[in-house]
Amino acid sequence: MKEKFLIVVSMVTLCFVIGCNSKNKKTVETADSDSIKIDSVTKQMDDGFNDSLKAELQKAGIEDVDAAIEGFFTDVYNEKYYEDEGFIKKYCTEKLQKKLKEAYDYDGEEGFATWKFRSEAQDGPSEEYKLVKFVPDGNGWYKYDFVDMGVRGSHRIKFVIHINPRNGAEFYIDELE
Repeated sequence: MKEKFLIVVSMVTLCFVIGCNSKNKKTVETADSDSIKIDSVTKQMDDGFNDSLKAELQKAGIEDVDAAIEGFFTDVYNEKYYEDEGFIKKYCTEKLQKKLKEAYDYDGEEGFATWKFRSEAQDGPSEEYKLVKFVPDGNGWYKYDFVDMGVRGSHRIKFVIHINPRNGAEFYIDELE
């Protein structure tokens, strides 16, 4: 009798554990493990900076968010980090990754349309390549001017901030126009 009871309890426990794990597994499978998924824990810049977010940013060592994002993006642009698929998967939201994948139009290949970060010029009058200007445009948006192979251009880019308790503030590129 005791053995039957233990078997029944073990079976019920096993079913419960399997049920719980399958729910968690579905959540994990829907997200790309190499990319950030913006969710409720991400601090959206649309809502402005409340006192709580300001305190978290200060704790992370960031007094001037716009200057911090400008420094981050200056490196991204000038060093062409955006051309690296690993960078795109790590620092672009799933929404932007999807947009860059859809714009990638080489037959039979998968990739990201990384040229969307710069001009679409194939060639230019010079080798000059740099970020020229980076200006806040409100609600997490920034306008950046650049020179790409001597061709001037500009885009708008949107950032979101994720406060990671271990690593502090992390910036992610959410949109690009």
